[in-house]
Amino acid sequence: MLDKILGSKTAQKIFLHLFHYGESYPSAVAKDFKVSLSQVQRQFDRFEEAGIIISKLQGRTRVYKFNLKNGAIVKPFKELVKVIYDSIPLKEKEEIFSTRRRPRKAGKYVIRKVNK
Repeated sequence: MLDKILGSKTAQKIFLHLFHYGESYPSAVAKDFKVSLSQVQRQFDRFEEAGIIISKLQGRTRVYKFNLKNGAIVKPFKELVKVIYDSIPLKEKEEIFSTRRRPRKAGKYVIRKVNK
């Protein structure tokens, strides 16, 4: 549904990725959704220019997140993204967002699955 509003499936994927992880970068979106990196980068540039997202450099990687300073527009938009995100079945979310983006907390207990 969000793709119809934004005019692009790539745009929808970017916002779902940003909503899930809080912040993201173009190559992660392209890898997770198996889409062209150049398409994703163009969309990120458009949204940053529009003021919906902001970016910062972390090392050599440009990381994007929602622009909360532009709350009058971003807050209701983020609520719309949340509705779409919540409508995705859990199994599909697990497939799409299976990649860990942060290191595990030091000393955290790890539960391992045992296949029989």
